[in-house]
Amino acid sequence: MKELNEHIEFIITRKISSTITDDEQTLLSSWLAESEANSSHFNALQKIYSNKPQKGNYPAINIDLEWTKFKNTVRYEENLNKASFGWLRVAASVALIAVAGYFIWNAQFKSNSIQVVAQNWGEIIILPDNSQITLNKGAKLTYPKEFSSTNRKVSLEGEAFFKITRNENKPFIVNLSQSRVEVLGTSFNIKGNINNNKTEVVVSTGKVSFTNTSNAATVILTKGEKGTLMKSSNMITKTINNDVNVMAWKTRKIVFNNMELDRVIKTINTLYDAQISFSTDIGVNCNVTVSFENQSLEAVLSVLELTLNLRYKKSGDVIEIIQTGC
Repeated sequence: MKELNEHIEFIITRKISSTITDDEQTLLSSWLAESEANSSHFNALQKIYSNKPQKGNYPAINIDLEWTKFKNTVRYEENLNKASFGWLRVAASVALIAVAGYFIWNAQFKSNSIQVVAQNWGEIIILPDNSQITLNKGAKLTYPKEFSSTNRKVSLEGEAFFKITRNENKPFIVNLSQSRVEVLGTSFNIKGNINNNKTEVVVSTGKVSFTNTSNAATVILTKGEKGTLMKSSNMITKTINNDVNVMAWKTRKIVFNNMELDRVIKTINTLYDAQISFSTDIGVNCNVTVSFENQSLEAVLSVLELTLNLRYKKSGDVIEIIQTGC
């Protein structure tokens, strides 16, 4: 009888998950007809499961596998009475339903989110509160279809510029790798996960809170200030932003004011996603003063070529500077 009851409990889990066979359905129907207690037990489990959402795509639960895992985990003692076996079987059924409920909830949560990966620089996303986010190439933004009643949360990987609609009752929160930015309404640039080592936040207008989530260290940043989280040292700092080209990826305007040539090339590589390197030494006085706006990489290199008497060679996407001219 014990073996039959265990088999019935197993059939119940298959019935609930809609994986029951015709033969199992026949056996279950006979068992339900035996007593009111049997029917009550089955109805209680079915009522719990009936609270699941009715829409959405949910991952399949392998009932056979989960049942086997549960039986392998529980060690039955020979001296346990019949009532103890009954409670164990109920616990097994509830555990399987809980597992199914978790996957259902997780699928429903994901279905309420939108994820965007920018294929090019300058992709603009308008959020449910009319805030505007401009993504740099490769940036990944995840946000809900509708914000909650208490806050506005999004997550970001990569670089983006945020122009946030002010709402004093619902703070805007950007979750990053190992850090978080929180504002009410302002504009700022986030450059996340730089070389997998640091995250930078530069404020254009207003005020933001920049927090290291691993130790709760926080800095308050205002217009013109930059917050930097170094993951290697787990330290967060605040400085004045001295990089005039921090927004060049968005504005397509770059300014070099007596800047060293190697730094100029690094900026150009970043902005144009280029592969420019040196095969010659750079003179100590090899500085550049020039500006570009919405110009192609070829046009930029031509100006440098004429200004510095610079020479380079190109092989596919690889550009090698073979003479600096200074």
